[in-house]
Amino acid sequence: MNAMDDSMVRILVVDDEVNQTDSLVILLRREGFKAEGVYDAGQAMSFLRQQDIDLVITDLKMAGHDGIWLTEQIRRNYPEVVVLVLTAYGTIETAVRAVKSGAFDYILKPIQPEQLRIALERSLKWGKMKRKVRQLEDQLQERHSTHKFLGNTPAILRVLHLVDRIAGSDSTVLISGESGTGKELIAEMIHSKSLRRELPLVIVNCGALPETLQESELFGHVKGSFTGALRDKKGLLTEADGGSLFLDEVGELSLAAQVKLLRFLENGECRMVGSTIMETLDVRVIAATNRDLEKSVREGKFREDLFYRLNVIPISVPPLREIRDDIPLIALSFLDEFSNKMNKKTPRISEGCLKLLHEHNWPGNVRELRNLMERAVVVDQDGVIKLGDFPEQMHSLGGEIVESGIKKRLSLRKLEKMYILSTLEECGGSRKKTGQILGITKATLWRKLNIYATEELDHKTI
Repeated sequence: MNAMDDSMVRILVVDDEVNQTDSLVILLRREGFKAEGVYDAGQAMSFLRQQDIDLVITDLKMAGHDGIWLTEQIRRNYPEVVVLVLTAYGTIETAVRAVKSGAFDYILKPIQPEQLRIALERSLKWGKMKRKVRQLEDQLQERHSTHKFLGNTPAILRVLHLVDRIAGSDSTVLISGESGTGKELIAEMIHSKSLRRELPLVIVNCGALPETLQESELFGHVKGSFTGALRDKKGLLTEADGGSLFLDEVGELSLAAQVKLLRFLENGECRMVGSTIMETLDVRVIAATNRDLEKSVREGKFREDLFYRLNVIPISVPPLREIRDDIPLIALSFLDEFSNKMNKKTPRISEGCLKLLHEHNWPGNVRELRNLMERAVVVDQDGVIKLGDFPEQMHSLGGEIVESGIKKRLSLRKLEKMYILSTLEECGGSRKKTGQILGITKATLWRKLNIYATEELDHKTI
């Protein structure tokens, strides 16, 4: 075993078998933990009132109050303390009851060192996350007052630090990341921290603009320049003059619109469709994409010179599955947001839900988490978000399957596929509704379904 770089972890062993207690305490101390032992549940509660403890290892069957009673008392009075229960093979059903009562996991007796090591590593990691949740609630108000993009993991802190460094410049920025990761929030932060913050941030979803109207929407048009142009219309670049323009899904721009955008980025000049007058504008351009633009360049779908013009300052936003330690903070912020909107007291999140949130693969990233928290606030009735407040398909996708009585971990990719297909089935095959629930675009959903269909065909061919 290994003390996981933390020799100050404090463990309390509770068992009415004195030899068992003393032996386990000695074993834990040899591995670098600060371990103490007591011999009944009452002594354990007294000890917890006097000492700070990170983890309790308790036997299930004890004289007087049993391990389930102790687990419930710890959950009620010391929610940050993690509980592991010891049980014999014949009482596994009781151990499962203990887990439902608040224990993190159970260990079979006689204790095997490797089994104990794995259980300790998992439970101590979980305990750190539980303690962080309480700290996050205090941080939440402070973070809301400064920006909406939340996170404490190194990957997110690097993004936030970069935003602070480049906000005051006028250089173009290219934000990359999967759909639903918060690229628009990053653009809003850059603009709000810049000298342009008193002037507009104009947001354009390039993927929502028909190709035939992209030039007109961005650069404007004069009356009569094409069928349906009944009057002069200012372009969105003109609307953003002095401020910033955010081009979301910039990879969806037509090659014709890319040429005009490149000209503007090179000299600040643009011309309305159908006009001979060149206009000079002062606009900072921030772009975002969930595509691999370098691949699009190689395929001839995106101009190489425009890519380099946009990619002066690249910012990569990590997917939610790579910043799992930030999930509690982000979830709490959404609970607070929707509770305020609905005039409800912000509910707390049960331990079971926190586990599921931490293990879920999040194909829809932060957008999916936001939708889930909104649903949870709507259906909550007692101030505690429970597993029953989540969609049924999330319960069955906890990351494990059972084959021949053996639990096996599923790959993240397979979990994503199962989750998307189960959601599609629940929505009666409606891709639009499925995309809304998952928080992904129709194009992303269509692409993933085509990949799954191709894989199935290849499998049948083989």
